[in-house]
Amino acid sequence: MRMMVLAAACMAAAFVVPAAADATQQNAMKSCAASWKTLPAAEKAKQKYTDYMGTCMKAPTTAAAAPAPAMAMRAEAKPAAMKMATPADGGSAKCKDGKIVTYKNRSGTCSGHGGVATWM
Repeated sequence: MRMMVLAAACMAAAFVVPAAADATQQNAMKSCAASWKTLPAAEKAKQKYTDYMGTCMKAPTTAAAAPAPAMAMRAEAKPAAMKMATPADGGSAKCKDGKIVTYKNRSGTCSGHGGVATWM
């Protein structure tokens, strides 16, 4: 009788353990991916994402166990030269296929002609 109970418990554990291992692995993957996102660009440039993930997942104390470093988010304003003013009454543009069109706002201008070649 004890053997049957023991066998039943072992079989039940065989089904539970892989599911728990899958959940643990998924959590580790999510944590490693989140850790990658917090790395500075200079650190990301040193290695490929797949290499980082492989190292992170194999580490005995993965990034899942260690909290990701807190990083301050900075909003970087675009330089004034990058901003394009739209005339109040619209304007003209030359499309990449050579067609010249007029617009009231820039969004979607030349979308059917391969995009804008130059704003006039």
